[in-house]
Amino acid sequence: MTHIYMNSLKENINKLIVLENELKTIQNNASIIRTEKQNLEKKIKDIMIKENLKDKILIIQNKKIKYNETKSYQSYSLQYLEERLKELLEDNNQVNYILHYLKEKRKTNINSEIKILDNNNNE
Repeated sequence: MTHIYMNSLKENINKLIVLENELKTIQNNASIIRTEKQNLEKKIKDIMIKENLKDKILIIQNKKIKYNETKSYQSYSLQYLEERLKELLEDNNQVNYILHYLKEKRKTNINSEIKILDNNNNE
């Protein structure tokens, strides 16, 4: 590798490490904020339920605040599929065949990335 490319590589790696460290700090701060937000939302929901405010819209700091419920579904994990197939099919061989087929037909992607590991880490 030429001297010019080596210097460029080192410079870019140093910049990448700085950005990685900044990103870790931001993610840590976001995690702390997210936890605090979830705690406050729980307290607010509890009060709104207790005070019969689920159907009301509150306006505070020029924001509309309302209680909302949404329905979410369990993801289609292999365990979930296996459980449902066993309920549906009596033959375990069929269940295993279907699960094997689904596993083999999953779309895969290969992504390349640069990993940054601490030097004292054995990864």
